[in-house]
Amino acid sequence: MTFEEFRKDIEHKINSLTEFELQEYHYEPSSFGNGILAYRIKGQNHKFVFDGRENELTWLVSKPHEKYFGATFKEILKKNGLELDSDRIEKEIKNSAQ
Repeated sequence: MTFEEFRKDIEHKINSLTEFELQEYHYEPSSFGNGILAYRIKGQNHKFVFDGRENELTWLVSKPHEKYFGATFKEILKKNGLELDSDRIEKEIKNSAQ
């Protein structure tokens, strides 16, 4: 799966759970397929950073009600590949909002 395909997949899965707003999308296909994707979901910023060289996806979340630029992020998930199932997405969104 490419980072562009990941974006379509994750947006479809999040949209089935709740509303979201795109904050940032940056994809570099010529640089190992690296990408950054950020959304505002339930008052929090969720950022996905993909290191194509290491094939590693990191999911970061901000504190509630922070503006995207200048937000402080904490890591909630780091894994190999770009596959995230709907159950995991729902769980992480719910847990981060508490």
